[in-house]
Amino acid sequence: MATRSYWTRIRRGRITRRRLIGTAGVGAAGLAVAAACGGGGGGTDADGTPAVSGTPAGTPVSGGRYQTKSSASFDTIDPHASIAATSYFARIYNVLVKQSALDSEFIFNDLAESFEVPDEGGTEWIFTIRPGVKIAPNDLGVPERDMDAEDARVTYDRIRHGGEEGGPLPNANSCAFVCNWLDSDEVPDPLTYIWRTPKPYAWFLLQIGGTQFWQSVVPRELIQQDPDRLKSSGVGGGPFSVVGFAEGEFLTMDANPNYYRTDPDNDNAQLPYIDGWDVTVVPDRTAIRTAFLSKQAYGYTAANSEEADELLAQYDIYAGARNPVFSFISFAMNVERTPWDIPEIRKAAMYAINRQEYVEKVYLGDAQVNGLVHWPVGSYALPPEELEQLQPYDPERSKQLIRDAGFDLPLEIEVVFPTPGFIEGDKHLPIFLKQMEDAGFKVIQKPMTLGEWIVFFRERKHGATLNPNLAYETPEFPLDFQHSNGPFGNGELSIGLNDPDIDAAIDATKEITDSEELVTAIHEVQRDIYAKGPAVLPFVSPFTRTLYWNFVKNFPTTRGTADLMLNNWWLDGAPS
Repeated sequence: MATRSYWTRIRRGRITRRRLIGTAGVGAAGLAVAAACGGGGGGTDADGTPAVSGTPAGTPVSGGRYQTKSSASFDTIDPHASIAATSYFARIYNVLVKQSALDSEFIFNDLAESFEVPDEGGTEWIFTIRPGVKIAPNDLGVPERDMDAEDARVTYDRIRHGGEEGGPLPNANSCAFVCNWLDSDEVPDPLTYIWRTPKPYAWFLLQIGGTQFWQSVVPRELIQQDPDRLKSSGVGGGPFSVVGFAEGEFLTMDANPNYYRTDPDNDNAQLPYIDGWDVTVVPDRTAIRTAFLSKQAYGYTAANSEEADELLAQYDIYAGARNPVFSFISFAMNVERTPWDIPEIRKAAMYAINRQEYVEKVYLGDAQVNGLVHWPVGSYALPPEELEQLQPYDPERSKQLIRDAGFDLPLEIEVVFPTPGFIEGDKHLPIFLKQMEDAGFKVIQKPMTLGEWIVFFRERKHGATLNPNLAYETPEFPLDFQHSNGPFGNGELSIGLNDPDIDAAIDATKEITDSEELVTAIHEVQRDIYAKGPAVLPFVSPFTRTLYWNFVKNFPTTRGTADLMLNNWWLDGAPS
């Protein structure tokens, strides 16, 4: 994976000395950007390879409803506060622009048709809003009008000032970005939005689109009239709108007939091709597999490559690209509570974890060991040989550290975790319990529903938790779990090590725009955290193989969460 920061790539992509047009790219990937972002079609890259993967294209057809069974339960569908429904926000709303973490030169211009960075310091970003991004029909009292720059301003203002007494919106997941890096903004006209940062920011372009789409731009009427409606309903300028929702049960979306994108490879046919999307929460993996094989679900993420190969040999299905997964399950310790306020005990937990056992038993080798920054982000992660020195599996060392801290063996600890819907957590749990027992810990298990766990974790009521983390496409979020402000910038979930020196070192990385210097700084701060005993310990990140029935045509699977922006796929012969 390339090590250049986004900043280096932006400067390469300028078409004049002081102006960057968002659709301008470099090389084959850049040409694909212009094709995909200009009109919305899939097309081909400059070398003739498909811009998206899937079954042979053929002639697109309209109609049908896509069926999904989700193992992750929904808490809410408020795009600025939800943890569990994030993969659907790109289907309902818009972001200004979206950069792919897997293909950094792929930039999808959505609500903003272009952007420029006129100052060499990189602190002012000027977005030109795309005309014609029209809101879907709805019964929420939102007119079917074009989205504009004021919608962006009101959205970010809600995140910064939507709480009590003008403070940040409670549970605003993107506050770490918006609250800290939006110094001022301006709407000089309806089609121009200007964002100014207080200083250069290394991750701006990846964050403005958001790994989890927490920066989704919402029609201002929803915020100004009754923002609580966002918890259970939603409409915007995206390809779909919400027509049904029940927390922890289902989400139903219909196609937006006003959606602004068409398919230039098919006589500019209206997108999306499908009529709607039905999502049902099914916490059990076995039940999801059964639903897929009976064609009640049209896609299924295999547990590992062995399962994928087994199903591919038996059924009329195909596999999307084999990509690294930017998420991981981790063990998080709250330094406000004993014994986790003691560095030796945190280190004892670190030495208790045999990550290779998860690689082999959970993913059958189709995963890699993580350090504090997960390996899918490339060279920002520490190399495997150094990780073997910093976080070795050494249960006897764990026991000695527990004794040195003044505790008898075994040391009793309480660990909370969400269930059901813990993704692969059911497979991690028995391995974790045995490893902790072997290292001198006695784990008191405290399972919770996902909703209970989210509240418990947000409010830092836990001593320790197994954490089913979301996808983090930069090193910033994993490092912020070690920061006293936590990953959301407001102290929710974690206060990290609560160490001013570590906070300063993490903060300093965010301002570095030289690529080599940034990699070096992120390596150094990880080493510093290891020396003091990390508060959060990622386990492993796997590769993913998602399977689709062959009637699902042209489904994008090559650019990580940026694939969620593409809607030029269709159903051909799906069950009615």
